[in-house]
Amino acid sequence: MTLVRLLFLSFVLTVLTLGVPRPATAADVETPGSLYSVNHGGSSIGFTISGSKMFFKFKRDGQFKDFNGQLSYDPARPCDARVNLTVYTGSVDMHDPDNNQLLKSAEFFDVDHFPTMHFTNSTTEVRPDGTLAMTGDMTIRGVTKKMTIPVKLRQDSKSAQAGAVFETTLPIDRTDFGLLGDPALGGFSLKIAKSVQIHIAIATAILTR
Repeated sequence: MTLVRLLFLSFVLTVLTLGVPRPATAADVETPGSLYSVNHGGSSIGFTISGSKMFFKFKRDGQFKDFNGQLSYDPARPCDARVNLTVYTGSVDMHDPDNNQLLKSAEFFDVDHFPTMHFTNSTTEVRPDGTLAMTGDMTIRGVTKKMTIPVKLRQDSKSAQAGAVFETTLPIDRTDFGLLGDPALGGFSLKIAKSVQIHIAIATAILTR
């Protein structure tokens, strides 16, 4: 498998988009090439929040447990790669019930009104270092912004199917999407950084050829 192919699908999940209430379907990905779905057994979508309280700095990791998506990819035509990813905001998990409820509240994801986040790309560019740059629309809390996501691809050595693992880590400004909360704890405000690191590792399973 070429480096270009290994670098393509890693982006498939970038990040966190809201406002599309239905899961991705095969009809959403119309580009020629093999059609892949997300293999949940080897996939993860996580994030890291940093902030401060008084004189103490902290970092907290979380994840989304429920997501799905599809992509179309032909290694001979990497610039035609297309991806459609849906993440369900109600599945957010920070391993703490209070933190989970906070992130589900109207201060952050407002899951009652915006149950999904969504990303779909319109173009893919192969960069000189072999990574892929996928540009498309990210929707969170009903706010859609154009974003370019770097993607790395590696072979999935643990999978019995013809798939690969697509990986990306990128920052997003949570305030750009209306995630404005600054919670209080013990009477003191927690200052949460605007920048949130998104970590995506997506293992793929082939659907059709």
